[in-house]
Amino acid sequence: MPPRYYFTVTTGRAGQASLTAFLNRNVLGCHAAFEEPNIKAVLPNPLGYYEKRLRRRFLETHELLGRGKVIDAFETGDETYLYAAAERRLRYIDKRLRKSRCSIFVDVSKYFARGLHRALLCRVGEAGLIRLVRDPILNMRSFLNRNKDFRLDNSLPDAPTNIFRLDNAELDKGEYYLWAWCELYLRFDALVAEFGVEHAVEIRADELEDPVRMAMCLDTLGMPHGKIAVAPPQNTNLSQGYGTTEPEAADVGTFLRFIDRIPADIRERIPYLDDYQPVHCA
Repeated sequence: MPPRYYFTVTTGRAGQASLTAFLNRNVLGCHAAFEEPNIKAVLPNPLGYYEKRLRRRFLETHELLGRGKVIDAFETGDETYLYAAAERRLRYIDKRLRKSRCSIFVDVSKYFARGLHRALLCRVGEAGLIRLVRDPILNMRSFLNRNKDFRLDNSLPDAPTNIFRLDNAELDKGEYYLWAWCELYLRFDALVAEFGVEHAVEIRADELEDPVRMAMCLDTLGMPHGKIAVAPPQNTNLSQGYGTTEPEAADVGTFLRFIDRIPADIRERIPYLDDYQPVHCA
């Protein structure tokens, strides 16, 4: 049976670990991979720290994930580099499929839509897409709790390749993540339209515990399954020591300020926000 490929369009911090576990538990002949390649250090700490840094630079590289130079190449329109990076990524995916003896690969990764999306879809031909989306305020707060470098995984909001462009100087740190939420939402729809994707679905993070809704999503994607088994959500922030995602009172203000920056023609293309009620904090 020829391999079937599915990719996620997501900001990250949106239920990727839970989706991966759900797919591997329920979809027949499926290998779902969460932001692979991962690095499993052999050496104990503190040597393990340096081992991880070396391996990320030379073996399980940022570029193989779809970040780093891939994002730079996307911003500059370097399609030669992007297609070469997509080939390397696809070879990695096919190797994982052979090892798992599965025919369906689901690339559960926020990096797909950061730069490799068009090159990978051109390379594999027919593929399925999953828009994995979380409440935007909770999504923003989850990223802020981790205090990561936004630029490591994202283009800046004023990059010419973006669908939704904003002046970087006008945004605070939280608004950067709200911008990314909107941009990735728009990229999903753009890819579905450009490539005529037939198997495409939106999954909201809070739907991962709903067996009826998830069965409908799998059917839409054309994924074979039996009786659906769900499980409590996985919180990788919690497991990595960052605590639970509790919105702060100022987060609602940040969201409302950001919403006022969205032009009407962009806003009407994000129906998720039509009936969205910001999280209220004490």
